[in-house]
Amino acid sequence: MRSQANTLPFLIKLTDALFTKITAYFTVGMFLIASCQSADSYEKVERWDIFELELRGPVAGNPYMEVELHAVFEGENGNTIQVPGFYDGEGIFRVRFSPAEEGVWSYITVSNSANLAGKTGKISCIAPSGENHGPLKIINTYYLQYADSSPYYGIGTTAYQWTSVKQSIQEKTLETLRDSPFNKIRMCIFPKDYVYGNKTEPWAYPFARDSVTNDFTKPNVAFFQNFDKRVKQLMDMGIQADVILFHPYDRWGYAEMGAEMNEKYVRYVMARLSAYRNVWWSLANEWDVPSIKESIDWKGIGTLLQQEDPHQRFRGIHNWYSSEDHFYDHTESWITHVSTQTYEFYNAERWREMYQKPLLFDEMRYEGDVESGWGNLTGEEMSAYFWMAGLSGGYPTHGDTFKNDSDDETEVRWWAKGGTLMGESPDRIAFFKSIMEELPIREMEPKLIPGENPKELMKNQYLLSNPGEIYLIFAPEADQEIVMDLPGDGTYNLQVLDTWGMEIKEEKPINAGEFRFITSDPYTALKFVR
Repeated sequence: MRSQANTLPFLIKLTDALFTKITAYFTVGMFLIASCQSADSYEKVERWDIFELELRGPVAGNPYMEVELHAVFEGENGNTIQVPGFYDGEGIFRVRFSPAEEGVWSYITVSNSANLAGKTGKISCIAPSGENHGPLKIINTYYLQYADSSPYYGIGTTAYQWTSVKQSIQEKTLETLRDSPFNKIRMCIFPKDYVYGNKTEPWAYPFARDSVTNDFTKPNVAFFQNFDKRVKQLMDMGIQADVILFHPYDRWGYAEMGAEMNEKYVRYVMARLSAYRNVWWSLANEWDVPSIKESIDWKGIGTLLQQEDPHQRFRGIHNWYSSEDHFYDHTESWITHVSTQTYEFYNAERWREMYQKPLLFDEMRYEGDVESGWGNLTGEEMSAYFWMAGLSGGYPTHGDTFKNDSDDETEVRWWAKGGTLMGESPDRIAFFKSIMEELPIREMEPKLIPGENPKELMKNQYLLSNPGEIYLIFAPEADQEIVMDLPGDGTYNLQVLDTWGMEIKEEKPINAGEFRFITSDPYTALKFVR
């Protein structure tokens, strides 16, 4: 018989052994249960929406610089995607993944931190709903449509540093966009230093900073969390976010981070934003400004995104001078579309043929009242530019440089800081958009009908057509003769459009064959439908 003194250690050992066995049986049981779970029991994520994995990790040292994290996702068909993670402050790490295929996806995390490595799980990717049409894709070489094949016609605007200004103006910008025709916006990550009110300090700095010095090893997560939120709000509104990674208008040092920190920053932004289906990457606003032209490895950054972005968002790069010799070489494989600063619409057909990619007139001057020629178009001119760019086979972009009424303390202009729109063109742009969205764009081809000098934009006529089926032609000036040869037999339906007055002035059937029309008003478009 055991003594009481010897019995207690024995019972403790027996209890420990039983606990170990029970724990082992429980663990195996839970694994078996998990392996037998149906897809209905997994977290559900819509196709093209965002699954976010949140993990607790180390806080010591510098997690941004020292901790590596990614997750490998595998779909039912065996397709695997490596998705980078990022540090989001206070020991929180995140991985954001947007599944492009329905079904069950499993994942496992990989990290140099034991706390973050080896985490596994599964998600169930279900059918998209509502306005979730997926990311954009390129169709028929020159055009864009949603991943679910829904049509898209890009109507852009510009508000470079709207996420760097105070929160009340950011909210006003979103309110304005909700009531606008725009479904794409060009926007910088970094704040901007320039004339016409661009001299204010940002609401928060992207990296840790004292009065004069940045610490690029420490991103300000509050700044980037706000940027994430704004991109998601745009996504929920159906607006593409053309995110500009670098620019030269900088007094804070973000254009001078150096090659190592440039790459670190791009990978960080890619990990944070790539899962949002509305994101595009624009490597630069005006890459060829001398201060950044040679100091940033544009091809290296573009290739990095091409090779490492798990969601393969669009990639472009934007020029400074409007002449073609300042364009980046858009034939580069890492470039998905042609992003230009130019209003040389008479060159559009040649550029399309040269680059074999969608053509975006991302900056073609702005409506406004500043002294600089790039920012003082009239409303009529800005609206006409949309017709000229669109019927040249490109996607046009708007800007507004008028001082607006968003804030009493700061000079706010839409093109720079967002806020409200003051110009006359947005309503006319909405009318243009409504006409373009009625067309089978991806089946149409542009043709310039030049005046004596094609560089005189208003003397040309701009034609977009699917021959024998539908024609849309724009004549910017009054007293221009439009001559059309409409093939086939029978009749076409003719609409005479007043593009400034935003109305169909006349509609009637006309016979096939030669048709002549002299415009009585400027900004006239004719639409012929078989």
